[in-house]
Amino acid sequence: MKPLNENKNMRLEILRHKRRLGMLYGAAAGISFAVASWGWDGYGLSAAHGYYPWVMFLTGLIFSALFGTISGWLTARFESSLLGALFWLAASAGFAWLMIALPLQINPAIVSTLDPQLGALLNYQVGDDFIFRFGASLAWVLPFALLVGVTELPISESAAFSTSFFGKIAPLFFSILLMGISGTFTDNLVNAHFRDAIVSLDTTIQFVVDNQGNEKPDPVLSRQLHARALWEVKEQVRESRRLFVGGYDENLGEFQILVKFGDQWTTCLVLYNQPSSCKPITGD
Repeated sequence: MKPLNENKNMRLEILRHKRRLGMLYGAAAGISFAVASWGWDGYGLSAAHGYYPWVMFLTGLIFSALFGTISGWLTARFESSLLGALFWLAASAGFAWLMIALPLQINPAIVSTLDPQLGALLNYQVGDDFIFRFGASLAWVLPFALLVGVTELPISESAAFSTSFFGKIAPLFFSILLMGISGTFTDNLVNAHFRDAIVSLDTTIQFVVDNQGNEKPDPVLSRQLHARALWEVKEQVRESRRLFVGGYDENLGEFQILVKFGDQWTTCLVLYNQPSSCKPITGD
């Protein structure tokens, strides 16, 4: 028979291992949510000359990993699936809030700090639609987060005693899958609208850049891309540029896109992903 102290130490080590596993389980869920929600968004914005395209991803990654890690550790700490559901319910509210607050409040605040000149041009007005979008986001996040919470202990139990590396990390794939799916759905609530408007305008700008000096650009493609929207600022248009959403309507159909060509700012109106008009921003 093993000494009492040795049995006690073994139980304590198992408890510590379960809690570390719970932290990893929650962190993996949060990171997966961030990658699905803002990773693709950052890549799309980067490819479309977005201004500070990775700020949302990095910010979302930090907060999401924190929400998940705390929830996963608490669930393992109290060893209760019921409490786990409550902890992950709180985490789902955090994820849902972050999904809406990040593009509408947090990201513009960070970017304004990084570029005060841009910050002075932003016109973000968050109204009652924030609550509606938060509710929609929560509806998409909640079922997946609760499932992650109530299954954490059962699927982690075998992993805690597994002797193989794959057996120890297997539960992580479950949380990664669920929260990755959730993040993919919530991307369409705000991020996709902002991103699509920028991509649409950037495509038009690229067409104009590619046809500078061409007296006979493709008329059909020119009409399709609404190239005439850039007529007033055609002298400023150049390959080097940065785009950022300067303002939007409550339906996320009308966007004011700020474009920085060199040191000159231009504002463009984009209606349902169709560039409408652009004009230079003067210092007056």
